[in-house]
Amino acid sequence: MSRFCVAGSLNIDLVTRTKRFPKKGETVQGESFSTFTGGKGANQAVALSKLGADTVMIGKLGNDIYAAQYMEYFRKLGVKTSGIMREETSTGIAVITVDGEGENFIIIIPGANGRMDSEYIKDKKELIEQADFLLLQLEVPMEAVLEAARTAKNAGTKIIFDPAPAMDVPAELLRLVDIITPNETEAEALTGIRPDDESGFEAAGKALAEKGVKAAVMKAGAKGAYIFENGVFTHVAGFKVKTADTTAAGDTFNAGLAYALGEGLELKSAVRFANAAAAISTTKHGAQDGMPSIEEVRNLADA
Repeated sequence: MSRFCVAGSLNIDLVTRTKRFPKKGETVQGESFSTFTGGKGANQAVALSKLGADTVMIGKLGNDIYAAQYMEYFRKLGVKTSGIMREETSTGIAVITVDGEGENFIIIIPGANGRMDSEYIKDKKELIEQADFLLLQLEVPMEAVLEAARTAKNAGTKIIFDPAPAMDVPAELLRLVDIITPNETEAEALTGIRPDDESGFEAAGKALAEKGVKAAVMKAGAKGAYIFENGVFTHVAGFKVKTADTTAAGDTFNAGLAYALGEGLELKSAVRFANAAAAISTTKHGAQDGMPSIEEVRNLADA
């Protein structure tokens, strides 16, 4: 069985639901408020664990009530916590508003996530070296992301990099990763090309390849995903489902992709599996509560 390491953020999601987003300066009536475990790193670790993967998390929590709850939650799911440290600050917070169409706006308060640095990664390097796959995102300081990627590269651990939230990324990091998984906004931030259609996705894929990326898997929501690898451009269709909440769909995609590759699937088949996992996650509320089991994904992917 393949082993997976996720290095990244752990957040508590404070979620408000409303029929529509407010305009600037406007107050609207909310429909509900909920608290969920989240963070892009933790989301990917939870999604992997729910699929049955051997998963360890590297990250930081605060000294508040959320931290102990998070650790217990991870233990119940089977996510290994030897890479998690608590800091004398708050746990990371994500304030999320979801509208009646299932779309969302998110504000991140880093908290303990902001205290991850290269020295911390060096202290936990054995967890990366022992893994077959390392999953990375951008909700922790760049120095930590770079150090994790360097460690994985030296160890022969495959790197799947989700360049979210969108920002400038060092050229070195792009050369280190094996697979990058941007959505439309992130692809534009990395390449200057807005992929509004297939030709745009192909152009963005070529631009990423020119920057040293080995394979680009570009997420396109309900349209599925587009692959650019070794000069070949491929579309993998998505699945039609009734969407309730798109929060963490991209994180579920990355976990599904990593899991499928760990099971020996070639890239196109792994992307189809990832599309199915992401689609199922949008049919339920909550970043992690909606993440599917391996049986659910296989049933949809094989349909």
